[in-house]
Amino acid sequence: MDRRTFAILYHLLQTVSGLSSTEVVDVEEMVAMFLHVLAHDVKNRVIQREFVRSGETVSGHFNLVLLAVVRLYEELIKRPVPVTNNCND
Repeated sequence: MDRRTFAILYHLLQTVSGLSSTEVVDVEEMVAMFLHVLAHDVKNRVIQREFVRSGETVSGHFNLVLLAVVRLYEELIKRPVPVTNNCND
């Protein structure tokens, strides 16, 4: 993922979903850990080692980001508009 796309996702998660930093981890690091797990299919222990965080911290913050992504559902997925009978397309 390029920096611009990461910044857009980070911004959406903060502004639309209300994801905020905790005492231990800021939002950028939360999103980075979350994306690393999804992109590389790694276990909690790998993230613990790479980000120097406890397993409980990794798990809790992964779940926070996951819930924030789910809250983006309405923003990212739009219902299709039915095609009327008199449509020429």
